[in-house]
Amino acid sequence: MKTHAIHNHESSRTIIVPLAQGVAIGAAAGAAGKYLIPLTAEEKNSDEYIKISNKVQEQKNEFNFRTQKYIDHLKNKEKHSLAEDEFIKMFDGAKDGERIKRGKIRTAINNIMEKNPNELLEFKRICKNSSDVAEQTAKQFMGAYNLITKHIRPISFFVAAGAVIGAFVALINDALKVKIN
Repeated sequence: MKTHAIHNHESSRTIIVPLAQGVAIGAAAGAAGKYLIPLTAEEKNSDEYIKISNKVQEQKNEFNFRTQKYIDHLKNKEKHSLAEDEFIKMFDGAKDGERIKRGKIRTAINNIMEKNPNELLEFKRICKNSSDVAEQTAKQFMGAYNLITKHIRPISFFVAAGAVIGAFVALINDALKVKIN
């Protein structure tokens, strides 16, 4: 047999607490969604995004401080192979923003073929490693720029949408609760 005080407490159950929890959880999820949702086609097709993306792709194939760092790494080795020497010579006198011309690459390949054809594979490996470093750096930069683009998004939309969805889920959850006596 229920006492009167317990019976009144059960009948005065309110939706406010679960609704507030749903709104808070939804708002937090919405704020996180600002960064978790991938860039839209509209964001990627903006003039600024395309301009930055094209600039990164151009710089990936140009002589810059990363290329110089890679060459300095090769120069600091005690012994250089013929392939390493030819690779270093290709960049002698190169300036920032300059591209290595095909003629220099052909000259390096011809020098290797004349002196030691067995080192041609190593030369190709060195060139591939250099390209891989440039590609990886470009990907890191674009990843950072994607994060910046996501940061520009208005957070109010994501928080409000999350809060509304959280409130809706809380209401549905409360309505579906079944009391077992």
